[in-house]
Amino acid sequence: MQFSMSLPLLIDPAERDPYRRTFELARIAEEAGFTTVTVGHHHFMPGNLADPLTLLAAVAARTDTLRVGTGIFQLPVHNPVRVAEQVAIIDQISGGRVSLGVGTGWWPLEYQVHGSDFRQRGARMEEALRILKHVWTTEDTGYEGRFWSFPDLTVHPRPVQDPHPPLWVAGVADAAVRRAARLGDAWLCGPVQSLAKAASCLDVYREACAETGKRPAWILRRYAWLGTDRAQVARDVLPEYVGGLMEHWRESAEDDAEKALFARIDAGEDVSAEEIARDRLLWGGPEDVVAQIRRYAAETGCDHVHSAFGGGLPGSAAQASLGSFDEIAAMVRLFGREVIPAFAEDTGA
Repeated sequence: MQFSMSLPLLIDPAERDPYRRTFELARIAEEAGFTTVTVGHHHFMPGNLADPLTLLAAVAARTDTLRVGTGIFQLPVHNPVRVAEQVAIIDQISGGRVSLGVGTGWWPLEYQVHGSDFRQRGARMEEALRILKHVWTTEDTGYEGRFWSFPDLTVHPRPVQDPHPPLWVAGVADAAVRRAARLGDAWLCGPVQSLAKAASCLDVYREACAETGKRPAWILRRYAWLGTDRAQVARDVLPEYVGGLMEHWRESAEDDAEKALFARIDAGEDVSAEEIARDRLLWGGPEDVVAQIRRYAAETGCDHVHSAFGGGLPGSAAQASLGSFDEIAAMVRLFGREVIPAFAEDTGA
């Protein structure tokens, strides 16, 4: 089992090193045994990063073995050749430790401002993924496409990883899941969707992989809150955390199950935080989280779980995650001390 995590964006604008606490969390994650940290991407939201690739370069320079990635980068909004250049530089800085997780996003304004078209986001994603692979694996060649065209050229620097940095493709619509199978190296699942929805998407993904002769590879993303005592988490944290998550999910709800959940709430039904969290979050004490991951693995066969500790709150907030530096650092260390080793024992490692 691999474990990765979202890197919370903790900024102190008045400090000489405003991102110091974020960098420190990356080092703590590396020490705890996480394989990868990821950062998200949104424009015009104070709690999100307009340029996650710049931050990842800084994280890569401050770590030794930890992989860095985006989760997700809104690829159709931007010129893929420019993105290829930026990611290749991070690949060199890190010695081959970068992955690019991509998705289409949900906010038309980001497309409009950057000269893209939200209505064409699926087609733009397809072409952009092809261009990334093209410029990373060929030299002195051009491209003629629907959205982007360029003459013969070679992108410099060249990426370290062969054939190229891994491309993780997100999405829950059938077309997006099939795109991940055709053009991605892995599919990013969740984190909003219930386990039942994830399982139905997984059926689509595996079928599409079989059609192309590709081995399925996917990452199950879950929001998380880990404490030493389940009852304390349920009483003091879960209602506030789930409430914040639901506010954000309203902005981006895509599938029928999530829409049905909101319809129940809007009709006045008292849906408990624990019911909402049951199939969507990792939460409670270490033994609870170990059991939840084992259940996910048994029901889906997942072998890579991505945790977002306190993550997923509305991007309009200055900090789009719940918890102080000390609380998040404690969760990361506790996960590394008591959750990750449980799965090493399962495999005899």
